[in-house]
Amino acid sequence: MRSAEGRGRTLDEAVDSALIELGETRRNVDVRVVRESPDETVVEVTVMEAPAAAGESPVNGKAETVRTLLEGLLKHMGVRASVQVRVGSDPITLDVTGRDLGALIGWRGETLRALQSVTNVMVGKHLNEGERVIVDVERYRQRREHTVREIALRAARQVKMTGDAITLDAMQAFERRAIHLALEGDPDVTSSSIGEDPDRRVVVGPRKPADA
Repeated sequence: MRSAEGRGRTLDEAVDSALIELGETRRNVDVRVVRESPDETVVEVTVMEAPAAAGESPVNGKAETVRTLLEGLLKHMGVRASVQVRVGSDPITLDVTGRDLGALIGWRGETLRALQSVTNVMVGKHLNEGERVIVDVERYRQRREHTVREIALRAARQVKMTGDAITLDAMQAFERRAIHLALEGDPDVTSSSIGEDPDRRVVVGPRKPADA
């Protein structure tokens, strides 16, 4: 797979610089933050494998069944969109693409979360116990994960400077997970979740010596 390193003052600038080198759009790439400091962000941008073309074997029978069911649901809703299985994804991740799909995402992804819940209920009989399907619209989840990681790193820097804990805005489960993953290797701060959904929040605080 093709990849390129991007650098910039912000995450968006770093990603854009790599996209220019690769000649790709954000829809077709995966972004990994390599390093972030107050002065520079470094990312690795990798071009994702294209979905299987028509006539080729699907990723697996279960994924193809789930894809077909979601595509049918969207047609029933009057939404003109394409649904593809993200190659190599575990759990099964369905990418929905098309024009003017903002209504499927909704404010802070609330509509997308509802669509994912409905999809999981609808395809539940095709899944193993405890297995879930992820639905992403125009790579919203992926972009949002990058954004909340940037929020996590900024919060960590502030906690280190002030010594005071910071409570972030309410977030969905996948966003909170991105926060925890971004900070799990930081020896100076901790992250924990408080409250109940949909108002569950992440608290970023200084790591006490006893926690080291």
